[in-house]
Amino acid sequence: MNAVPIFEAKNRLPFFIHKAETEGPVAISRRNKEVAFIISKEDYEAMSVSKPKSVVETIREKLKMQGFFDDDDFDFSAHLESIKEHYYGRPEDEHIFDEV
Repeated sequence: MNAVPIFEAKNRLPFFIHKAETEGPVAISRRNKEVAFIISKEDYEAMSVSKPKSVVETIREKLKMQGFFDDDDFDFSAHLESIKEHYYGRPEDEHIFDEV
């Protein structure tokens, strides 16, 4: 991505806003160093509104980053449920007070 000098971005701001809307982020530079970006509203909203990750998703990401987990088809949720059954002795949908 070629950065646009600040003075050029200031002089042609509508052009670069349109470019960000149609082509993607536009880098702004000062002394040949990128210091800012012009991005579309759609890109901004996609970055700023992220849904919280589940515990399973977080664990999966951490394991992938550390190289311990490479299988994308592995069903983490089912594995987690089997661990719960092993330690708690019942499926999650059964409550301990159901028998009372």
